[in-house]
Amino acid sequence: MNKAKILVVDDDPICSSLLLSVLGDDYQVTTVNSGADVIDIANIQRPNVIFLDIMMPGKNGYQVLKDLKQDPQTSKLPVIIVSALAEESDESLGLRLGADGYLAKPISPKEVFAVLKKYL
Repeated sequence: MNKAKILVVDDDPICSSLLLSVLGDDYQVTTVNSGADVIDIANIQRPNVIFLDIMMPGKNGYQVLKDLKQDPQTSKLPVIIVSALAEESDESLGLRLGADGYLAKPISPKEVFAVLKKYL
């Protein structure tokens, strides 16, 4: 049976490692530490879900989200923001830009699996 593909975009190695350790046994997880190449990676790997951080150097998560939603090849991919920005205005902006969900850091495995259950 093919494992669902998860793309984790986060410059924080602790968060990436957490998601990899939680999901690695059940899913095919790819981690990247910047938003620069996310469109290319998503087009090549065709992930089932993307977990996306907001605060990253260079291209931030909001910019990456806009790019993903404007590209016809990636516009339908579920994108879940995972961010330390926990204000309602941050979540609202992410959802307005097309995110399918928003998890505030620190995240719990229970939250991650609940989101995946919804989109897989």
